[in-house]
Amino acid sequence: MNDVRYPVPDTIAYLAGRWRLDRGLTDARAGQTGTFTGFGEFVPVPGGLDYTERGELTFGPHRGPAWRRLRYRGDGALVRVEFEDGRFFHDLDLRGGAWSVTHPCRADGYAGGFRVTSADSFVQDWTVTGPAKDLHLLTTFDRV
Repeated sequence: MNDVRYPVPDTIAYLAGRWRLDRGLTDARAGQTGTFTGFGEFVPVPGGLDYTERGELTFGPHRGPAWRRLRYRGDGALVRVEFEDGRFFHDLDLRGGAWSVTHPCRADGYAGGFRVTSADSFVQDWTVTGPAKDLHLLTTFDRV
């Protein structure tokens, strides 16, 4: 990711709303690439935001609908990101305009980066490595 950063004083307030998503996927192990195009929505709920993304996934020979849900809990700058079932995923703090995270998942490791590029766009960059995975996912979010 390049160094363009847009500081965000309140992560929850910044994320709230609807975003267009464009994601590129690369599976180095399988030698496949793909795309996900769709929308994500951060909906205010007591204690933070509920996030849902829906769209079309093309990956290798697969083409079809895809979705996921996450929970963003906090009241401002520092946010706890959880899976839909409440398990911890990672923290997120965009006050500096960028944030790096790691998340162990069984034997694989997730390394993520978030970079806010403007009041209406941010980039999410994940690399997943380990015995089961060798993936790169790069997503651009643009406010609708």
